[in-house]
Amino acid sequence: MELTDKTILVTGATGFLGGVITRQLSEAGANVKALARRADRDRYIKALPNVDIVMGDITNLTHMQSVCEGVDSIIHSAAALGGDIDHQRQVNRDGTRNVMTAAIANKVARVVHISTISVYGYNNTHDITEDTRPQPGNDAYPITKLEAEYEVQQLSANHTIEYSIMRPGMIYGPRSSMWTKSMFNLARRNPTPFIGDGSGTCYPIHVEDVARMALILTTHPAANGEIFNCTPDPSPTWREFLGKYATLTGKDSWFGIPPILLKPVVGILGMFAPKHSPLKDTPALLSFLQRTLTYRTGKAHAILGWQPQIDLQTGIASCIPYLQEKGLLRS
Repeated sequence: MELTDKTILVTGATGFLGGVITRQLSEAGANVKALARRADRDRYIKALPNVDIVMGDITNLTHMQSVCEGVDSIIHSAAALGGDIDHQRQVNRDGTRNVMTAAIANKVARVVHISTISVYGYNNTHDITEDTRPQPGNDAYPITKLEAEYEVQQLSANHTIEYSIMRPGMIYGPRSSMWTKSMFNLARRNPTPFIGDGSGTCYPIHVEDVARMALILTTHPAANGEIFNCTPDPSPTWREFLGKYATLTGKDSWFGIPPILLKPVVGILGMFAPKHSPLKDTPALLSFLQRTLTYRTGKAHAILGWQPQIDLQTGIASCIPYLQEKGLLRS
C-alpha cells in the first residue's frame, strides 16, 4: 500500500471515521484534501502534516468539480445519518452521485465508497457474505446508502473510473457518539438493562481497523469493483460487548428484559411509525438482536490481506481517555 505523495480526497473528514482516515493517510505520507462542512469541527485533524482542509459540501456539484482537481483517489465517508428520507437522499444518494461525477470529470483513479452493513437489513437468519442480497427494510438510512452504492456502480460501469465499496459494522472507538458514548452510558447502569440474556450477536469494529481497510482499498489492484464487509469475524455477543464497557466501572451485572414483553410495544411502534422511520423496523430488530450470526470477512482477508487487528478488550480500553474527557468515567 504505497500512498507517499498520493493526493487523496477524504469527504466527511471532520467526522468520527473521516478524521481517523485522514490521520492514517497523513501518517502514511499521503497528501490529504480534507473536505469539511464546518470549520469548528476540524480540531482533530487541523495540526496533521500534509493535510489541507477544504470547506465544501458534497451536495454542491460545481464545488465538488473544483475540489476534485489534482486528486488521485477519493475516500467517500460523508453521510447523513439522520433526518427524513428526502434529506438523506440529497446527501447520501445525490451527494455520492456528485462525488462520482466530479471524480470522473477530473480523471480520479478510484473512489472508495463507505457504506454500511445495515443495507442487509434485519431479516437474515444465517451468516452474511457480500453475496447476500441487501434488504434494507424501511429505515431511510440503509435505503439511501444502498441507493448510493448503486450510483457508484452505475457511474463506474458507464465511465472509466475504479471503485471499491466497504460495508462497516458498528464503528466504535474514541470520539464515537453512538457505539462508545451511548453504549457506555447504557452499560454503566447497575444492572445493565438489555433485551434478553445478551447472547445474540453484535458487530462492533474499531475505527482504526475500518480506516485501515479504507486505505488499503485506495490502491489495491484486486479491490476494483468489489464490495467488502468490515466487521468482527466471528461476532461477539451483546453481553460481551456491553460487559467490556461495564467492567470499566467495576460492574458487570445484567438485567435481561424478556423479549416477549416487548413484542406488543414494538408491534405498535412498527404499525404506527412513519413510513421511513427506524421505528418501522423495530419488530424485525427485536428478533434480530437475539439472533446469532456473523458478517463474514473472508473475502477481505483473502483478497486484501485485511482482518481486524484490534480485539474487543484492547478496543474498549482505547476508549478510556475519551470517556474520561467527557466526564463519564473517573480517572
